[in-house]
Amino acid sequence: MIKKISEIKDQVLIEQMLLSGSYGVLSLMGDKPYGVPLNYIYFKGAIYFHSTPKGKKIHLLKQNPQVSFSVVTEDTIIPSNFSSNKGLACPATSFFKSVIIEGNAQIIEDFDEIGKIFTAMMQTFQPEGGYLPFENEAYEKEFKALVMVKINIEQLSAKFKFGQGLNQQRFQMLIDNLQKRGTKMDLLTIKAMHQYRPEKYKC
Repeated sequence: MIKKISEIKDQVLIEQMLLSGSYGVLSLMGDKPYGVPLNYIYFKGAIYFHSTPKGKKIHLLKQNPQVSFSVVTEDTIIPSNFSSNKGLACPATSFFKSVIIEGNAQIIEDFDEIGKIFTAMMQTFQPEGGYLPFENEAYEKEFKALVMVKINIEQLSAKFKFGQGLNQQRFQMLIDNLQKRGTKMDLLTIKAMHQYRPEKYKC
């Protein structure tokens, strides 16, 4: 398989990925590990999500606020024959971006802060508007019926896999095959392959 996965340190690239994502997996610890997929927003350097006040997730958070949160985006399947003519299954893989966050979760109760977070969320999901501003008192009852959680990021690691370690021949072969398949994601993958290609491999 294409095993080269590059750790990313560039904070701009990491933030772009977190801003472009919408779902992640929250991992908590009770008497045994518990992971739950959920919708999130990255806002002012932290991860936010909302939930009902009751349930296993919030119960575990109150017991232990130390959590892990992971986001994976831009998953592209790479068949084995896209980068090799040897007929082996080994080159088959997938390309992706991933971020793993470790942090401390806290429940946000301030009405104004919750409104700002929902405003940022709606600017992503419904940029055309068409709803009452969250400063409106009409939302106060709604906000009391949910829990807003903030994950303060304490440690973060990011890895992007886009064929960074392929020699030029296999790199070009892969691009040619992605262009031939020609899906929207394939074209985005080609762009990412060039973007993350180490300078030492570039012509």
